[in-house]
Amino acid sequence: MNISHEHKVIWWAPERCGTKATAHIFSKLGFEYFTDETESEKQIIVDGIKYQSHNIKYPEKYSDYKIICSIRNPYDRMLSLFLNFTNVGSTFVYTKDNPQKLISTYESFIREMLLYKQSNTKEGLGERPIHKLYLSKYDFNNRIPDVFIKMESLEDDLGKLDFVKESEIWKSGYIRDYLNHNPYINIRPYKFNNAYSLESAKKVYEYHKKQFIICDYDPFSFTTKELSNEEKMRFVHDIL
Repeated sequence: MNISHEHKVIWWAPERCGTKATAHIFSKLGFEYFTDETESEKQIIVDGIKYQSHNIKYPEKYSDYKIICSIRNPYDRMLSLFLNFTNVGSTFVYTKDNPQKLISTYESFIREMLLYKQSNTKEGLGERPIHKLYLSKYDFNNRIPDVFIKMESLEDDLGKLDFVKESEIWKSGYIRDYLNHNPYINIRPYKFNNAYSLESAKKVYEYHKKQFIICDYDPFSFTTKELSNEEKMRFVHDIL
């Protein structure tokens, strides 16, 4: 659990949502990171750096605390998970001459990961640990956060938080400089809107529809192609 008692805030940090950079900033603003929700476990230290928890928990005793959640365009996050799990980013060169290899490999990954109709039960999730750890907890079925901070607009969204904009590291420009020079946020090996087939995009959209709606993500951002109104209607309303 990631928590600040000073600010009465719990921070949810789903993987691949710019959370490493956000954790660095929040650790300077009074946040502590624990491996469980009781705060009985020690903080995780990796290479001398406090490491955030990716667990999404909300203990009843902190019911008056605000929940802030990091989030990322689901199309982009799924591609980031794919590259992280498969290590394809270090072994496959995406070129204009051979984009289909990445697209077809990624499509197979999406098809396997998003067998969501078979993953709604506890037993089903138990047989799909990656799905359980990285996707099912990201549905916000138990609680919708009070505030989202998008990876795509991280600096702006952080600046809307009172405890951030009133801090010295915000006023001094430290946060802006840190984010502008952060390679994990600014350097992307692949653009997600070049990696989707219609089938894989539809699966990601159907699974993450709630995130698209509550966070105002564009359901058609998976492509650089200009879709007709008819194509948009079919994409949004047709059932897989």
